[in-house]
Amino acid sequence: TKQSLRGSIAYVSQQPYLFEGTIRDNIRYGRLGATDAEIEQAARQAAADDFIRQQPQGYDTPVGENGVTLSGGQRQRVSIARAIVRQAPILLLDEATSALDNEAEARVQQALTQVMEGRTTIVIAHRLSTVVNADHIIVMEQGRLVEEGTHGSLMADPHSVYARFHRIQGVKGLGLVDDSAPIQISAPNIETQNIAGSTT
Repeated sequence: TKQSLRGSIAYVSQQPYLFEGTIRDNIRYGRLGATDAEIEQAARQAAADDFIRQQPQGYDTPVGENGVTLSGGQRQRVSIARAIVRQAPILLLDEATSALDNEAEARVQQALTQVMEGRTTIVIAHRLSTVVNADHIIVMEQGRLVEEGTHGSLMADPHSVYARFHRIQGVKGLGLVDDSAPIQISAPNIETQNIAGSTT
C-alpha cells in the first residue's frame, strides 16, 4: 500500500522543514520511539552533534517555526539526523547536502556511506561528488534519460554529459549550468537491471 511504502522511506529534501519545538523533538519525529541515545548517535552521524551542544540548551533548544533560529546548513543536518534515526530500508536524498560547506559535506558523506549499507539509497544531486561511489548513475537532461552507468564507465567517454559536468565542477568549481540532475541509486545485492523496478 502507499502507506506502507511511505513508512519504508526516509526522505531528506533540499529545503528541509523543521517543526516548532526542540532540536531533540525534530530529530525524534523520524521515529517517535527513538531513545535519547539513538537521537544523539544520529546527530553525530549527521555531523550535527557539535553545533547542537553549542546551543543554549543543547538538544532541548527550541528552534522556532521552521527552524528559524538555525542556519540553512544546521537545519539540513538536523533533517539528515531525522532520516538516520528513522532506520528506514529506503533512503531518499534530494540535494541533501546542498546547504553544507565542503568540510561539513565531507563529514556527512562519510557518515551517510555507513548509513547506506544494507539500504536502497536514491540520491538526486547536482554535486557530482555525492554520487561518484554509486552502484548505478542515471543522468537526466531536460527531463530525458540520456546516460547511465557507473562513475568509471561514464567518465571513460570524455564526450559524455556526465564527464562534461565533472570537468566543469572539478576544474572550475562551478555547479551545473543547466537543469540536468544525475541520480544515484545504490541498491546492495540487487542486479542493475532490477533497480529501476525496485524504486517505482
